[in-house]
Amino acid sequence: VHSHVDVYNFSTNTWTESFAIPKDMANSHLGVATDGRYIYIVTGQYGPQCRGPTATTFVLDTQNRKWESLPPLPAARYVS
Repeated sequence: VHSHVDVYNFSTNTWTESFAIPKDMANSHLGVATDGRYIYIVTGQYGPQCRGPTATTFVLDTQNRKWESLPPLPAARYVS
């Protein structure tokens, strides 16, 4: 469980950068999807231990490297 994202470049086989994740974002058991520019993070759970699920959602604009909150899901859940 980390408080940041590490970016790996497959073309150069190197780690290229690291940036912080939102404090309210889940750390594990989260759903991830992308459309090529945006990375969507949906729900999950906080911390490394088995904790209750969250309803929070976020989107990362990969061009600007900025996170934005999205409306929460109607019910908290996580991917198992």
